[in-house]
Amino acid sequence: MERALGRLRAANGNPCWREAVIEASAEFSRGVAELLETLRVVSVPAQSVPAEKVPNEKVPNEARARRYARVKIAEMQLYAAERVAAGRTARHLYAALRPEIDEARAGFTEEFLTSAHAIPDYLHEELVRVLAQDDEALLGPDYPGSLA
Repeated sequence: MERALGRLRAANGNPCWREAVIEASAEFSRGVAELLETLRVVSVPAQSVPAEKVPNEKVPNEARARRYARVKIAEMQLYAAERVAAGRTARHLYAALRPEIDEARAGFTEEFLTSAHAIPDYLHEELVRVLAQDDEALLGPDYPGSLA
């Protein structure tokens, strides 16, 4: 979307303005569609676990961990869309998003993996499912793997 805005600004007042508007509108449409898909994924409630199978104190932690993972991945998709696309193309998402992924991993570890409850690495699951589109190899050879 930033690239489309740049094209529009550069073409302002030029004879190629009309073509720039058409191209930018197509890019904006794709960006909005991706954003809506991201918001749909983030707003999907965590799979419910029957209360009789899980102690009551664990359910809120699990839900918070899932939400943390969804939000962090959605932020990466939203704020670093070009790097996400470039990382997928290069099959090295971790290199493209290393600061964001490392920050999210550190936060997830601090918030959820140091507690007494055994919580799965929902952040890793979300990275693979959403950013890597279910292809863990897209994260690249430098990706350290699951935290749990």
